[in-house]
Order: sequence, then structure tokens, then C-alpha cells
Amino acid sequence: MADVAVDGTMSPLPPQPQLFQLDPIDTVEPWQQELVDCFQSLTVLIAGRSQVEVHEKLQQKASESMRSHAELVNGLIYGILTVPSEGNNYFRLLNIVSRDGFGHAVGRLQQLITAHKFAQVQSEVRTQLFWVLSELVKISAHGVDQVLLALTRQVRSGDVAQGNVRLCRLMLQFMQTNYDWLMGFPVLVATTAYMFGRLVLDHSRITDLRAQECELVVRLLRERFNECSMVGRDLVRMLQDVAQIPIFHDFWHDMIYRPRSISPLFAGIEQLLRVPTPRMFLANRVTYDMESRLLFILEHLPATAFSRNLMWFVQRYLSTPESESLFSDLIRFIVGVVHPSNAVLASNVVPRYVFLGGLLRFIRSQVVAANAKLALFYDWLFYDPKVDNIMNIEPGVLIIMLSVDKYTFMTESFVEFLAYATDAYAPTHAVAVRMSVGQAMQDAVAKGVVVSIMPVYEHPRIEVTIRQSLYYLFPQLVPPVVLPPVPTDAELCEAGDVDSVDVGSTVTSDINDTLLLNSADTMPVAPTAEPTSNGLSLAKEPVVPVIAPQPVKKVQTAPVILDPVSRMFQEELGVTDADLAPETPADDTDIASDANDIIEIGSMPEDVALVTGSLPPPELTIEQ
Repeated sequence: MADVAVDGTMSPLPPQPQLFQLDPIDTVEPWQQELVDCFQSLTVLIAGRSQVEVHEKLQQKASESMRSHAELVNGLIYGILTVPSEGNNYFRLLNIVSRDGFGHAVGRLQQLITAHKFAQVQSEVRTQLFWVLSELVKISAHGVDQVLLALTRQVRSGDVAQGNVRLCRLMLQFMQTNYDWLMGFPVLVATTAYMFGRLVLDHSRITDLRAQECELVVRLLRERFNECSMVGRDLVRMLQDVAQIPIFHDFWHDMIYRPRSISPLFAGIEQLLRVPTPRMFLANRVTYDMESRLLFILEHLPATAFSRNLMWFVQRYLSTPESESLFSDLIRFIVGVVHPSNAVLASNVVPRYVFLGGLLRFIRSQVVAANAKLALFYDWLFYDPKVDNIMNIEPGVLIIMLSVDKYTFMTESFVEFLAYATDAYAPTHAVAVRMSVGQAMQDAVAKGVVVSIMPVYEHPRIEVTIRQSLYYLFPQLVPPVVLPPVPTDAELCEAGDVDSVDVGSTVTSDINDTLLLNSADTMPVAPTAEPTSNGLSLAKEPVVPVIAPQPVKKVQTAPVILDPVSRMFQEELGVTDADLAPETPADDTDIASDANDIIEIGSMPEDVALVTGSLPPPELTIEQ
């Protein structure tokens, strides 16, 4: 509808919506323009009429047809959001004309909230949005909980901009004010606890907001733990990140050592770890705009042309230091929510593991890298074929298997992480965790994700320690590692390697070390080995080297920088920094790089330090 000018003539330009802060080049979506047109019609309809006449006119028009009813509701909702001074009057009129229990009004609000441009919604419109939702709660309108569930997704993780912080404050204030109403919706209770729990770390410098968030989350966990437990194993991952905060530390301690004090139905933390996180909670930390962009890449772009879109995505959402916490949420979303169809898997569309490999390139913090690895392999640690989906395992399997040729350091890093996490993440349940990891890989082979893991095991660039880790993790899928026998003194003398040596004397430690490091380049002739107490296997007969020995690389110890949560668990176990110090290659010039590679990882020195020097995950100490 056109504007009415002062002289009574009609303006040729349509009125512009006031919901969004649009740039001149932005297009107005049809539903937005429809709201504006309906509001203009409404103002003409009620202009110059008394209150009684307005009521009669609106009742008459709302009863004409469902279309007329929808137009009135559209105009009133738009007026409530954009004209705060008349909000009370418009909401009173909405009560009069509504014929469907506010169903159409709630639907329009949800359409606004799920819009991809929600970040551009004007500040006063957001304030009015929460006001009208509070009014709908007071009259027990149906569907408001679904609107709030959608609204929780628009509070972005890793974003401390003024607009996002203000939205977080409005959401927090709404939940505190309507706490009794919130208790009637279990899914919304669990979503609220998980959302604010993930946001706590982002607001470390906003002390007042962070204190209120912690108080609300802990209150929900203690009063409604049965509802919150539906989040599953990612609830434990969330609590690990905030366990150092005093109010969370007390709850964490009770959950591990006194689970019955939290809920009579809670048997222990392992009960949560065995529950896969539903997709709705994994998707909650990704906004609708992020989701649409990710799905466009993973469902439409070929593997040879996605890099530019990935770069745009990173520049838009992951360019600030505060946004690093979003990496793990994105990985969990891609692993647990984005499950390609068979048609997509059979096409040339970029696979998930390729996209994840490219995403890892932009991580610059060792702590963030450790959290990213944990997010990628989290479902492996507690995999149960009866309840877990093999598609949650597939990206990790493929990134290990298909990176070995050009990015061997990535494969080795992931295998080392899995081997460490199986023992260190939940030490009292290490055996069960290792069985879960082995079962995950066995299912991947059985269901055709990969034919075998032997190509990794037999790859010439894989070190012997990685082969030992593979056998430790997957003994049903690979043979035991066979080390070459230690030559006797007489054999060394005959070979001329030693000028003179006493019969029965021991071989020097330097020779033993060299043999151990070079043993990665030999393969067993037959599995005639006997396992020893340290997990290695010693052959009864010599093995035939089938690959030329490679020079031993010098290694240097990378500094260990623990985040506060990891430091807390380290102190509880009495582990020193020297025990955790990883070894990183001193020279990365041998890492292959190709300008046409799909995954551009390893092209910079910091990429190598990222993958090979990342920290182990925080440990869980669980009392059986």
C-alpha cells in the first residue's frame, strides 16, 4: 500500500518496514512488506473513530473471513513491535479480534525470530518482542514456548557485541521473570540450562551478566535435573568447561561423588555419558543464518569450490578472539545434525570431513584445538550401536583414513588423541571407553564407511608409536606391532658394527633407541608375536624390512599451556607439566603441500603446531 501524503495524494513509493535496519541494497522480503501493508490498512480503518466504533469495526472485519482476520492480526502485531507508545492499546485490540487463540499472532512472531536477518532487528523491536511475549505468557497463549525455543538459537555463542549481549540480557530477564511458567516446559528448561551454560565462558568480562547466568543455570540443574539430563552427554561437556567457577564446581563435585543428592534417579555421571545428545540441543548453538550457510556449502557446493565460501563464513562468524568457543559448537553441529542423504554422498558435493579439515585450519589456540578434537570424537568415547548413529562417527573415521597420504601429521594427531582420551577422559571407566572406541570403528568397517584401516596401519610415514596406538584401540582390525629383535653382541661383531665387545654384554642404549625409532619402517612377516606387559609385542623370529629406513627426526618439546579447567583436573591427579609435554616436529618442511588441495592444512607453520601440539582434553575423575 502506498503512503498517504500531507496533501491527501498517494505517494508512489511503498512504505518501508521498520523491523530491520536494512541497507539501501537490501531487499525487503514479501512477508515483511505484507505486515507493513496490513498495518497501514489498520491505521486507516481505525483513524478518527471512537473506542466503541473501533471495537465494532474490528469485530465486523475479523468475522468476514480468515483472510480478513489474518490481516488484522498482522497489522496489530506490526504496530506492537514498531510503535511502543501504542503497544498496550494494540495488544488490547489483539485480544478482541483474535479468533484462533493467538495462533496466527504467535506464528508471525516465530517467523520474525527465525529470519536470517534477525541480527539486524532494531533495538526497540527486540524490546517490544519480549514485552509481547510476556503478555502472551500472562494469558497462557499456546505456542509461546516454541517461540522461546527458536529465540534461544539467536543468542550467538562467541559474540560479545553490544547487540548480542543485550539480547542475552533480555532473554535472561524473561526467564527469571517467568520462572514459574518456564517450569511447565521440560524441553525449554533443558535448552535454557544448556544455552546459558555455553554462554557463561563468553561473558567472563561482563561480571554481572555472568553471575546471573551461573545462578540461573545451577538453579535449573539442581531443581530440574531430570529435565536437564535429556541434553545427554553434551551436558557433561558443557559442565567441564565451567567447572572451575565456584558455583559450578560445587555442583560438579556433587554430580561426581554424590549423584543421589542431585536427583534420586541419577545414578552417576556415566549415566549421562551413555545418552546421545538429541539434535535439537546440538543445533541450538548455531543460529538460523549460520545453519543456512553451512547447509548450502554441505549440500550444494562441489569439493573443488567450497574454499571461498568457507573463508567468507569464517570471516563473518569466527574472526574475533571471543568467537573461538564457537568452533566446538560448529563441529558438534556438523557431526551430529548434518547427515547427508545417499544422493549427496554419491555426488561430488564437499564431504563433511573435508569441510571439517578446512575449518580446523583457522584454529590458533591449543586449548581450542583440544576442544575441537574432543567435539569431533566425543561420540566415539561412549559409542553404543543400539542408540548411537554411525553418521556421528563417519567424519572422524574419514578424516583419519583419507588424510594419511598428504597430511600424515593430522592422522597421527587424531590417533594419539583417541589413544590418550580413552585412558584419560574417564580413568575409572577407561576399559569401557576403549571398548566403545573399538566398537565405533568396527561398525564403521562393517557398514562400509571404510573397507579397512590397514592402509593407515601399513603407511610408510606412520610412526611405530601410532601403529601401537592403532593396535591398542582396534586390536580386532589390525595385527600386533612386531618390533625387530635386538641383535646380540656376537651378531654385532660379525657384522662389523662393533670393533670389540665382550660376549654377554648389553647393547648400548643408543642402539636400542635407534632400533625402536626405525622400527616404524618394518612390517611383520607373520603375527607370531607374544604380548608383553607394556602392551608391545616382541617377535620370536626376525622380521624382514620391506621399507627403507627413514632418518630419525629430532624432536623438541612444545610448551604445555593448560586452560584453567584442565589445570584443575591436573592438580587433582597430581600430574606435572612434564608428564603432559607433547613432542612436536622441529622441522615441518617435509609436509606435503599442494596449491590445488581441497584441505589447505599444513601450509603454515602454526597449522603444524596446532595439530601436533594440541593439548589433551580435561580428565574426568569418576568414583564407581
